[in-house]
Amino acid sequence: MGKQKLRDSLTADPHASSVPAAPRLERGSSDVISLDIETRVERCGGEVRLFFPPDHPGQAPSLPASSLLKALTRGRQWHEWIVAGEVSVRRSIAQKLRLNERYVGRVLECAFLAPNIVEAILDGRQPADLTFKKLTHCLQPS
Repeated sequence: MGKQKLRDSLTADPHASSVPAAPRLERGSSDVISLDIETRVERCGGEVRLFFPPDHPGQAPSLPASSLLKALTRGRQWHEWIVAGEVSVRRSIAQKLRLNERYVGRVLECAFLAPNIVEAILDGRQPADLTFKKLTHCLQPS
């Protein structure tokens, strides 16, 4: 897509019945296109995420948090190892993968999350501030 087409589509009013022509780019003019969008940047664990207001018309669907996906995947895989008899306890997993045994225990707990929680994480519908640390902290007995 050319710069002029991109500029036209970005400056067009999607609710107008007839779209007025956007100003044309002239030779020598700036190639910079500036957009003003209401957003906020938040740090979530080790990630930085960009958040749009919930009613933002052009908001793309949420993406699953990579740290939570990783925990779900590892938890299920490690649980399968235990069920299949490949390893006997979390200490074996920790030694095999050279990981902290406490971390392995926290990840294994993710194999037993309620299906609705797993689906929300897979669909990217988890709370915006949910991190692996917060999730596993909630799973710890008090």
